[in-house]
Amino acid sequence: MGLPGTSNGPLPACLQLDSAMELQHAEDANTPEAHGGARIGERTARSLVALALLCCIALALRETTASAIAKWNTPEALRLAERLDPSNPEIPVKLAQALAAQSGGGDPSRIAAAFLQAVRLAPERAGNWASLGDALDVAGQETEARQAYERALDLYPRSPAINWQFANFLVREGDIHDAEEPFQRAIEGDASMRMPAFDLAWRAGMPSAAILRIVPPTQDDRAAYLDYLTASQRLDAAAQVWNDLLASPKPFSMDSAFRYFDALLASHRIDELEAMWASMAGRDPKPFQWQPQGADRIINGGFDAPLLGGGFGWRTVPVDGANVTLDSSVFHDATPSLSIHFDAQHNLDFGNVVQYAAVKPNTKYEFAAYTRTDGITTDSGPRIAVYDPLDRAALWAETPNLLGTNSWNEQEVHFRTGPRTRIVVVQVVRIPSTKFDNLIGGTLWIDDVTLKASP
Repeated sequence: MGLPGTSNGPLPACLQLDSAMELQHAEDANTPEAHGGARIGERTARSLVALALLCCIALALRETTASAIAKWNTPEALRLAERLDPSNPEIPVKLAQALAAQSGGGDPSRIAAAFLQAVRLAPERAGNWASLGDALDVAGQETEARQAYERALDLYPRSPAINWQFANFLVREGDIHDAEEPFQRAIEGDASMRMPAFDLAWRAGMPSAAILRIVPPTQDDRAAYLDYLTASQRLDAAAQVWNDLLASPKPFSMDSAFRYFDALLASHRIDELEAMWASMAGRDPKPFQWQPQGADRIINGGFDAPLLGGGFGWRTVPVDGANVTLDSSVFHDATPSLSIHFDAQHNLDFGNVVQYAAVKPNTKYEFAAYTRTDGITTDSGPRIAVYDPLDRAALWAETPNLLGTNSWNEQEVHFRTGPRTRIVVVQVVRIPSTKFDNLIGGTLWIDDVTLKASP
């Protein structure tokens, strides 16, 4: 049995007809007229292909030439490039930028026209719409500018840069309420915009409550805003942000908290300092160890918790010639103690271990600390001073000069605070020696530091 249509029987009628037609075509193709027509058709096709190729080459040359000319980056060169390659949306953008770079800022209407051409050629590019908004704003076409910004945000609603541009536009227009959302989106998308946004909002006269709404509700953003308010001395507004940080169970930057503490300290807002520290102790009692007035005013006097580095905790500042650490191998009562090792290479003016303590005015206090020394050299050794940082004439007291090698000894200082003293400083100090042999070496250990009101 053969394949269909290959049996010895007659072909079906339709196939017979097709075969007859194919035979006729074959016969016609062998005529001189057919050969001539085929040659003409072939030449025509080749001509069309060649023409198309020449057009492609010409177009490529125009685009290449336009690109090369555009690199000159002058308005004249860019206009010529635009004529050579009118469909390229990058050229009108460069033209607008070149016009804007001219002395005096260029003609706003021409800059806007260039950006308008750019968005016609590439209507999906959000950045060009935002730039068109900027140009229209400068040209005094505020309604059209707003439409351009809104179109840019339709295309890229979370763009930090575009939201920042739109927020600035709204502030200039006096539309403070509508500026809140783009401000917040700009900050959410780019943390580097936090401080400029906070500053612009305050300078624009935005109410404090409104500014707080533009701050994203994260602890990092709130802490950044607290830093801004602290640095700009807006401490009343900072108090609200501080309360918001405390209201969240999530952790926040201790560095920001300590900077806020120092701003309150510098402004002599002592009651707020104590309330701030008490609230921090309420969140995490061990490192802050707050006790009410009348009890020990020293925080972490036994050095059994890490050094906080700010607030009412111990602060240490690195300095060449001395190494400050917690030492678990040497201690008075319980591990560890605070160790200060001097390298015998410097005549140090040392004051790099500090703690602030809140006290009552015109009150008797007893300061005590246990110290141990090993090989402290020179005639000027370390000592522990207690003084009023705002009025040293009202209070300055210190332990004896600590020299040589000594086992654990209690150092005591009794004093009365001044009539306006609310804060004292406890500081390990060493005055530079005036002797020829003045390079201090050896180690001082300190432990069990207390500061209590005395009868």
